[in-house]
This record gives sequence, C-alpha cells and structure tokens, in this order.
Amino acid sequence: MLFNIIEVMSKERALEKYANKNWLLKEAVAYIGHPKQSASEPNKIFLRLNPLSSNGAILEFKTEDVVYAEHLETIANTDGETFQIYKIWIHSGSVGVKLEQFIV
Repeated sequence: MLFNIIEVMSKERALEKYANKNWLLKEAVAYIGHPKQSASEPNKIFLRLNPLSSNGAILEFKTEDVVYAEHLETIANTDGETFQIYKIWIHSGSVGVKLEQFIV
C-alpha cells in the first residue's frame, strides 16, 4: 500500500491537538524515520529509522499510540526514490517492537 499513513491517521483523529511541546516532552517520546502502514495489520505502523540504508532498524507501534506527527523533510536515494521523514511522538508507556537485522 503506497499512501501516506500519517495523513490517513490525521483524518481519523486529531493528531494536531497535541501540538503543545511541553506536554509532548512529558507524555511522549519522539522517533524520527519513514512511516509506513503494516500491510497485514492496518492498526500498526512501521517506522524505518534510516530509509536510505538497506539494513537499518525498523520500529513497530500501534497507530493508536501515535499522539503527534510532524513532517521534517523529504529525502531521495541515488535511484530517485523519495522518502517522507517524520518525527513521530509515541505515548510514553506504549509497547513497541524493534526489528533489527544481524549476521548469524
């Protein structure tokens, strides 16, 4: 599925209502990367921390745990593929999963 999951989430609920940075610093943790919705589970979001790397870590969160999202920049790789980079604020105490490659 190629669409902007942050725009979809914003339509479903008001992510912008948490724009108070003081509240965010106390109640949420920020992660920066390229977000994408899970194809098999639409209520989950993957955040690729370094989309230009072929082996970077990926974080998985429930979409309901995202309290705020802000677009930072758009980057492109050498093939011209572009990635939207967001700062995603996740509610403190939420459970996330870190997927990371390693050599056996």
